[in-house]
Amino acid sequence: MKKSIGLALVSVLSVSLLAGCRGSSKSTDASKAAAYKDGKYRASFDRLDTHGWNAFTEIEIKDGKIATVDFDYLNKDNKRKSEDKDYINAMASKSGTSPDKYCPQLEKALVDKQDLEKVDVVTGATNSTNNMKQLAKLALENAKKGDYNEVIVPQPDVKEEKKQ
Repeated sequence: MKKSIGLALVSVLSVSLLAGCRGSSKSTDASKAAAYKDGKYRASFDRLDTHGWNAFTEIEIKDGKIATVDFDYLNKDNKRKSEDKDYINAMASKSGTSPDKYCPQLEKALVDKQDLEKVDVVTGATNSTNNMKQLAKLALENAKKGDYNEVIVPQPDVKEEKKQ
């Protein structure tokens, strides 16, 4: 009789401990999600690249989560690369993609996955994917601190293609 009461108590305690552990993982997930402070955060390069474009990423956080992402490039006239028909046509014929396709694709991937590390490289737009990831990382670092100042970093050196 004493053994069965002891086994029952051990069983109840084991279930209680497991339930307690499960609850703590949920609170860890909630605190991870709340790591971002609501607002808009932006990062960009300090100058145009060798093709005349400057990448930027703007991320909006709502309820501690990535709600919207705006990734694109601006030229000296503040026109978007994703709306430049000549650029779109030229790039699409060479690489099979263009900024009107890969910008929204990268934006959606980050919103859907909520994790920059899980955003895949877009074939034909490797440099743009890397630019978006670099700038998004900086914007998200500010989102953790609640720092609304735009992060401006040096334009990475872009080597001009050699003509043959």
